[in-house]
Amino acid sequence: MNSTTSNQSYPTGVSLRFSPYATALYIVIYTPLLFCIIFGNLLVMSAFWYNKELRKIQNYLLISLSFNDMLTGIFALPPLVAARLLVSPVTCFASTRFSFFLPTIVFCGSSVYHLLAIAVDRCLSLKWPLRYPRIVSIRRMTVVMLIIWLINLTVAGLPLYYPSPEVDQWVCISGDSYENEVDTLFLVISGFIPAYALCVLLLYAVMLRVAFRHIKRQRELTNQIHTAARDCREAQARRRGIVTMAVVVGAFTVCWIPTTLKTIYETVATTTTEKKLITVQTFAEYPGFVNSMVNPIIYGYYNPQFRKGFRMVLTAWGCLKAKKPQSKQQLSGTDTISMSIRSEGKPQKEQD
Repeated sequence: MNSTTSNQSYPTGVSLRFSPYATALYIVIYTPLLFCIIFGNLLVMSAFWYNKELRKIQNYLLISLSFNDMLTGIFALPPLVAARLLVSPVTCFASTRFSFFLPTIVFCGSSVYHLLAIAVDRCLSLKWPLRYPRIVSIRRMTVVMLIIWLINLTVAGLPLYYPSPEVDQWVCISGDSYENEVDTLFLVISGFIPAYALCVLLLYAVMLRVAFRHIKRQRELTNQIHTAARDCREAQARRRGIVTMAVVVGAFTVCWIPTTLKTIYETVATTTTEKKLITVQTFAEYPGFVNSMVNPIIYGYYNPQFRKGFRMVLTAWGCLKAKKPQSKQQLSGTDTISMSIRSEGKPQKEQD
């Protein structure tokens, strides 16, 4: 975290860190992202409810991840923006400032745990497709999700048990330059997240290779065994699921690497200016929140069942017009037309 070491009096009220124009611009940048995060992940969870084809045990963790992303937009983004824009004893003293960034750490860690659980789930479905329904049950999947959220709640409660020893330390910038002292916890967490995501991405690459190999073998058996065609379709469905999650993990890695670079910059740059620091923080933190928005786009692009669910939800919400079913008169009219075409075609064949 950023700190100043000089002894001076600090303001007791609330003031803006930047000019009103810069503050408004900062809010305008983050407000659309906030609504897109909430709307997109709410759409995913609603699609799971409306489309029965999505109510599979493989999608439980995806819905839990969407719920986590929605909470990121609601509880993590607004406190972070407030901590960047407001100067007050609550947002600038070390004893309370950490709580403004704690939701970001908690929900980011939750995304990591979800991605790990999804990777293990995809490995099981690929390696033991016949035994998978017996290995992964609804009860066991529920226990896994409860463990993930219990870990998140435990991490969120750590500051209550281990408060900051430097209660009266002022950590906001005061002046043109300042001395930077980065907390080791932030450095370790920010470096661990992309490294972990890269490892999971390599794991998905291995799973994709195995999936393509299975599909190739099953295609070779299609002409010999009648049931091989169905197995091939199931393998292709598993392959699409693996591709989707590989893209999700890749997007997570790309979006969170700037946060690591930002922390490294804060560590190396012992002195910097306020304008340069806020520019680096904004451009580095923004992609991390964008990651909570892109997952619904990835699901809709790669998964036809989610696309169908999105259309059902948007139709139910009144955003799309429902397709009008054909009336009995229209159906009878099309039947008579087809019958007339057939009757006209028969004499021609007889004359020929």
